[in-house]
Parts: sequence; structure tokens; C-alpha cells
Amino acid sequence: MTLPSTADVIVVGSGITGAATAAAAAARGASVVLIDKEEGPAREGSGRAQGSLRVQGRHGAEFPLAQEAVRLWTEAAEDGDFEMVTGGNLYFRTTDEELPVLRHLVDEAHRAGLTDVELLDAERTREIIPCATGPFQGAMWSPVDAACQPEKGTAYYVERARRAGAHIAHGVKVTRLLEAGGRITGVDTTAGPVQGPAVVVGAGVWTPHLTRTVGLKVPIMPVIMSELETEPVEPLFTQTIRAFGFGARQRPCGRVVVSAGLNAKVTHDVTLADLNGLRLWLPRALSFRKNLKLHLDTRRVLQQIRHRSTLSTGLVPDISPEPWVDRPLVDASLARLSNVIPELRGARAERYWGGLVDITPDGLPVIDGKAGPTGLTIITGLSGHGFTLGPVLGEIATDLSLEGRTNRPIDDFALARFTEGSVARPEMMI
Repeated sequence: MTLPSTADVIVVGSGITGAATAAAAAARGASVVLIDKEEGPAREGSGRAQGSLRVQGRHGAEFPLAQEAVRLWTEAAEDGDFEMVTGGNLYFRTTDEELPVLRHLVDEAHRAGLTDVELLDAERTREIIPCATGPFQGAMWSPVDAACQPEKGTAYYVERARRAGAHIAHGVKVTRLLEAGGRITGVDTTAGPVQGPAVVVGAGVWTPHLTRTVGLKVPIMPVIMSELETEPVEPLFTQTIRAFGFGARQRPCGRVVVSAGLNAKVTHDVTLADLNGLRLWLPRALSFRKNLKLHLDTRRVLQQIRHRSTLSTGLVPDISPEPWVDRPLVDASLARLSNVIPELRGARAERYWGGLVDITPDGLPVIDGKAGPTGLTIITGLSGHGFTLGPVLGEIATDLSLEGRTNRPIDDFALARFTEGSVARPEMMI
């Protein structure tokens, strides 16, 4: 593939963050190159998300971004078809122990101005979702949340970038960030160099390998989240559902997408790379040891030994293998969901998949335009709840790339928080 020799903005990664960045920057008149090592967009993380466009249930620092992002998704749905449905979101409560957690989340939402978020008893919940005839104690309800088909939503933003004039390069791997005199000057790729004054790295779990080429350490732990999709069933609900032990949404075609829900168990492939930032990760890993399923990745350990490195773009696969899927976990989640919505009993799972998730030690993303050489913007560590934020992250990355600043509140997401003082531990694994 022939790449342009120069661009105003070079974007690495065509997940939702990279796609939205390319679309936003090109719409503002910048020349843009969007580069991804995979053969198409959203092949590792974004396209494998559950697809919830969720405002509620977040850390307070994320609320302003999530609210703007859902508005941007809604505007985008007027232009493209990616199965967007605004049905609200329900956090089901199935035990007494879950009530304090949901009360805390409601308080967080109210402090952010989301006064429509409320706790409901079981009777009021069934008025909103009549098919939930099984046993539960109540729910937390947000009427503004939405959902879409994630690979279609990401592909829409890639096409929007293309229409605005961006050059899209799939099947090309970025091998090095280029800098001179403390400034970014472009990237090296498997298809040759591209020069430019602004680079946005939205490469998910591979971000630390790339930022290491300019001496920047980014503490990301890759984990795998498993999901399934059922055969088509009759229309039952338009809300997105979350609970301890299950999560779900029903697509317009009738298929139900099921995840492991709040505090889900995730899989982590153990390698020598885990020694990087171990002091940050160990407290969280110990706190959530019941939520981590560890596998020793012998093949990757041997590869690291051969490279004499644990973080290197030479260790990044040209095309990532299909992630391991924990089928028993999501089968159990479907069974729990069926207890609450009995009409799903007997629904057959037709498709299983795993998605790579880039989590940080404190569960908050890294959104930073000042951490490395001037002109470098890093957006990573979205920790399993970043798909919603994609459109606003694209606007932020464009602000930082073209103007060197943004008016949107991102101070809480600076990379420096991991080296300046203690690091907060999140209340849940995912």
C-alpha cells in the first residue's frame, strides 16, 4: 500500500477512538492518515464490545464526556445506520448486598446533573420492561442511555473520515513514533514513513509497545472479555441491561447479545510484560483475584525472550489471533438473564467471541496530549467502558492535535497520575 508522505494528523488504530478522530480532524480541514495493522476497522476491541452507549454507572470524571458522546452518537445516527436504539439502561438488583453499590452510582449521577437516574422497586421496573417476570429486587434506571451495533458504528466513522478526505490504510503496522527536538515528526510503518506534526495513538492494548519508542511508559493490562449472541427471538426489550453476573441488549433483528455483566470475570494471558508497572497492578490484581482467570502465554514469553524485550513493536502481531473465549462464563450469564426474563429460556447461543480490553490500574482512561513529545496524543486504557466515549474522544484528540489544547475536562485522565502519588483502586474489575 502506498501511503501519503505527509499528513497534518496521523492516527494509529481504527477502533472507535481512531475512527472518530480521523473523521473529526478531516472534517475540520486537516489532511489525515488513519493506519491500522488489521485488515479492517474495530477488529480487536471496539467491534467486539457489547454495544451499550451508557451514561450512568460511571466515575464522576467521565460523566461530561459520556453525555456529550451520546449526543454525538444520536446526531450520527441521523446520517448512518448502525442499529442505534435509545431504550435506556437498567441495572438489575438481585441481592441485598448490591443496594449500596447502586445507591452510590445514583448519587454520582445526580451530582453530575443526571437527575433522571433513579432507583426502582421490582414493580416499577416491570412497568418499564414487562418481560422481566422472574425474581429480582429492583433496578437502577437511566432513560437516556442507548445502544448500537459496535462494528457498524465504528465502520460508520471510518467511512465518514473517508468521505471527509482522510486516507485509510488497513493492513499497515506502525513500527515507530518519530521525534526530533522534543516534537513528534511522524511515524515509521511497514509501508514506509509518514511525516507529520501530530500523531494520535489509539492502539488499544498495543499502545505501550508504540509509546515505548519515544521512552513513554503507559501501564496497560490486556484482558479478554467474553460475549455471546443468541439466535433471533421475539422482540422482548429495547433497554440495555447490566447486573452482577449478566448484561444484555437485544438487537433490532431479535438476537440478544449477552456479556458477563458488572464485575465480570476476565481472562489475562500472563507474560513477562506483566513485570512492567507491577507495583501499580499488584494491588488491583489482589483485590480482584476472583475476577481474573490467568493463563500463561508460553508462546509469547518465548517470543519476548528471543526479542530480549517485553515491550516492542516487534512483538505486536501483524494480525492478532482470535482471543480465547470463556464459553461457560457467558453461558452462565445467559442462564442468569433467563431467570429474570424467562422467555429467553431455551434461546440458543449462535455465536461466541472475545474482545481485547485495555485496562488501567485505576479503571480510568488515559487521555493525554502532554505526556510525551509535543504533538503526541495518547488515548488508551478505556477499561471496558470506552466504546460510548468514542465520538467525543475523537473531538478531544482533534482539539489537541490541531490546537494543542481542549476545553473538555480531561485533567483526571493524565498519564502522570500513575507516577504522582498513590493510585486509586476502582470498586469493580470491569
